[in-house]
Amino acid sequence: MQQPLQKYSLLLLCLAAGMVDVIGYLGLGHVLTANMTGNIVLLGIAIARAQEFIVVRSLIALAGFIAGNAIAARMISTNQTQNGWSPRVTRVFVVESILLLIFALVMISPYSEQLAYLLIAILAAAMGMQTTAARRIGIAGISTTVLTNNLAAVVEDAVSIMQRLRHTSIGSLMKALSNDSYLRVFAVIIYLIGVIVAALMFHNIPMIAVWIPVVVVGGVTLLALYRFNDQQGGQQNVNIRV
Repeated sequence: MQQPLQKYSLLLLCLAAGMVDVIGYLGLGHVLTANMTGNIVLLGIAIARAQEFIVVRSLIALAGFIAGNAIAARMISTNQTQNGWSPRVTRVFVVESILLLIFALVMISPYSEQLAYLLIAILAAAMGMQTTAARRIGIAGISTTVLTNNLAAVVEDAVSIMQRLRHTSIGSLMKALSNDSYLRVFAVIIYLIGVIVAALMFHNIPMIAVWIPVVVVGGVTLLALYRFNDQQGGQQNVNIRV
């Protein structure tokens, strides 16, 4: 059974991803480092308008994200526990936390403008790793960085509710809804909250805003190390005995 803490942790990762996209967009020259669908759209517009600097930044973000995907896939391999949150997934979050920490340290330094391309690559790689790790966890089909998938799932759930309303009462239907349905709604809302909070904070206190994703992802990582891995190890030992 998936533990509530793991579900809440995934929602916190959605919050961090929303904040990271805003920080990248406002602080690194209008580039998205978590949402690659949006980044590719920006890349296409920049190419059409011959905006060389934006083209380069978008390409770096795309390359960094792909590199993060590849690194995480290599680290996790095909090893998974029953609930998907394996020790290898946790190690991916450890590396992501380190990358976010490096990003924050460089971002508040006097050399942030000169190292903008490096910052884009680091942030995109961190989000690429998070995306792959979240996919391997596989809770409620939630992607922590791709809002479109989560929104589509929420709409599909809503359509299912409307169809079933013909045959049952609202109270009975709400009780019958799975926890995954609620979780997908919360994922969309929390991602949006992350965007709003980051936009407000980055406008007023940017040097503090960059640390919030570090704290959030770092906290999830520590929780995984101390609360999830013991259970995972026990599950793996059972599987080995079988």
